[in-house]
Amino acid sequence: MKLLFNFFLLSICVNISAQIPSFDGIDRLDVASWNVEWLGSSSNGPSNDATQMNNVTKLINDTKIDIIGLCEVSSSSAWTELLSKCPQYSGSISTWDQTQKTAVLFKKSEFKLAYSKHILSDYSYDFASGRLPLEVGLVPLNSNYSFDTLRIWVLHLKANTGSSSQKVEAYNRRYSASMVLKSYIQKLGTGKAGLILGDWNDDFDVSILSGYATPFANWTKDTQYLVATLPLSKAKQKSTVSYTEMIDHIVALPALKSNCLEDSVLVINPSPWISSYGSTTSDHYPVFARFDFTQKFNSVNSHEGNYRRVYCEENGKIILMGFDLSKIERLEQYDFTGKLLKTETNKIVFEQIEMVQSLVILKVYLDGKVLTYKLLK
Repeated sequence: MKLLFNFFLLSICVNISAQIPSFDGIDRLDVASWNVEWLGSSSNGPSNDATQMNNVTKLINDTKIDIIGLCEVSSSSAWTELLSKCPQYSGSISTWDQTQKTAVLFKKSEFKLAYSKHILSDYSYDFASGRLPLEVGLVPLNSNYSFDTLRIWVLHLKANTGSSSQKVEAYNRRYSASMVLKSYIQKLGTGKAGLILGDWNDDFDVSILSGYATPFANWTKDTQYLVATLPLSKAKQKSTVSYTEMIDHIVALPALKSNCLEDSVLVINPSPWISSYGSTTSDHYPVFARFDFTQKFNSVNSHEGNYRRVYCEENGKIILMGFDLSKIERLEQYDFTGKLLKTETNKIVFEQIEMVQSLVILKVYLDGKVLTYKLLK
C-alpha cells in the first residue's frame, strides 16, 4: 500500500500490468513538460536507443496530451522518427548548435503552427551558452479556447554541475535568464495567452543549490502569473528519477491563470507502465497540467483536508485515512474530462470502495464541504 497524495500530491501505486492512462479531454488543454534525456544520442543517455524511442513515443501516443514541451532531443533523425511514430502530432524544434535541443509537440487536430523562433540571443551565456528559449506560436483550430494564438516557450536552463564556484556561477546564470525572460514576456502584454515549459534546472520554493533562495522569485512574487508546479515543490515532490527536487516546471501567463485546474497538476511517474523507466527511457518524469475552458468542472479543495490521506492498494482499493466515515455524505469518481463515473452513498461500503478505472478524481462530500483527490493506480 502506498500513499498517493493529499489534495495536490501524487505518487503512483506499483502495478506493472496497468495500462498507460489517457489524459485526452474535451474543451480542455492538456500540457506537459518532459526532458527525454539525450533522445537519439548514441553516446549519452539510455544505452538502447530503439527501446528509448519506443518508450517515449508510446507514452506520448497513449497519454494523448495536447501540447508537450520536450528537452534534450539530441539528433535530427530522432526528431524525424519521433514525429513519424506520433502521427497525431506535429511540432517544431530548436535550431541552435548545441546537441541537446528543445522542441514543442502539438496535436494536429487542435492547433496549427503560426511561427517558431529563438529569442534573447543577446543573453546566450545566461541561457546555458546558447540554449536560447524556443518560442512557438500556435493557432487553435476550433472554438473551444479563449485565445486566438497560444505562445509556448520551452527552456533548458544551465545545470547545477561542477565545482562549488561553478555551481554558484550556474545559479547566477539561471537567475539572469529568468529575469530577462520575464522582462521579455512582460513587454508582450499580460493579455497574451502563453505557457512556459521546460527543465529549469532549479526549484521555485528554494534553490537546489544549498543555502540559496530560489533564482525564480521574480515569478513567484508576481501574483499575475501562476507557477502551476509550485505546490508540487512545496509538497517535496520530485521531477527526476535520482534527485529529490522539482526542476521541471510549468508557468502560466496571466491570461491563462484562471483556467488552470490546480488540482490537475502532477508529476507522471511512468514506472508502473515502462519497465526500468529510469535506465531505459529518461532520468526525468513528465510534469502535467490541465487548463479548463468550459468551467463545467470545478473541483474544490479544502485546506482542512491536508491532514487526511487517501491510500491506494495495488488492487485498486481506495483507503480513506483520517476521515470520520459516518460524516461522509457520498463519494464520487470522475474521469479527467469531468464525467461522473460512479456515486457511492452506502456508508457500509466506504471502506471497500474501488477505483472504477486507472485514473480518477475522487470527490469526498463531508460536512458540507468537498475534498478532491487525484488517484492513479
